[in-house]
Amino acid sequence: MLGKLMNYEILAMGRVFLPLYGALIIVSIVSRVLQTLPTNTPAIISIIVAVILIASISILTLILILERFRKNLLSNEGYLMMTLPVSVDKLILSKMLVSSICSVASTIVVTISIIILSAPWSAIVRFFHSLAEDISAMLNNEPIFATILTIEILFLQLLILFSSILLLYTCLSLGMLTNKYRRLVAFGFFIAITTLLQILVAVITTIMVLASISERVSSFINSLSDFGQSQAMLLPIIILVAGIGLAFYLITRYMLKNKLNLHDVF
Repeated sequence: MLGKLMNYEILAMGRVFLPLYGALIIVSIVSRVLQTLPTNTPAIISIIVAVILIASISILTLILILERFRKNLLSNEGYLMMTLPVSVDKLILSKMLVSSICSVASTIVVTISIIILSAPWSAIVRFFHSLAEDISAMLNNEPIFATILTIEILFLQLLILFSSILLLYTCLSLGMLTNKYRRLVAFGFFIAITTLLQILVAVITTIMVLASISERVSSFINSLSDFGQSQAMLLPIIILVAGIGLAFYLITRYMLKNKLNLHDVF
């Protein structure tokens, strides 16, 4: 059932994003071709259009992530969604996974567009050639270390993306605590949660510095091998991000299961 929910979400998102993605790539290519002309006016116009499309995709990605969750689960449509023979977990996961796919796709398309618009082709070729050589050298010298490190970094990036989306879901879900001005309340929770996380990080950092824990940790890390140093730095961050994301997930799940308050008064 999770697959069916994801297919439904992908079709709904694709109807919006695919035309924008195609338009952005086409405009970027046309703009790059027009830059070779003697007159600058057509190229400038096409660049402006491309910039508008890039901004639209970036903003629309965030809006759709919020609105698909709010409209389907927290408004009147929630009466239908909550009667489906699926668990709350699958509803949350389907939204989160498809939102993550759209976020990654938007980032890739925007990056490709910026490269087409601005970077010289020779520089692009040199960059990818140098990147391929670095990866090849790393894999040849320390294949296991390089593979594990690459997987961990990618996994960390995914965790950060999931946690960011779940933070938005948490704020929207907490907005159900009121019947009016839910968008405003959700935004207030977003500010409060992000501020609290920043304060916690600052407090932990201060405690570590005052107690000389940071010096001991640094000394311990320096005594390790290169692989040990990478693990000592990466694994605590992975655990921390995973813990924060899990907390957001559990709050969202609790609100949908126990505090569901469906009112289309956002």
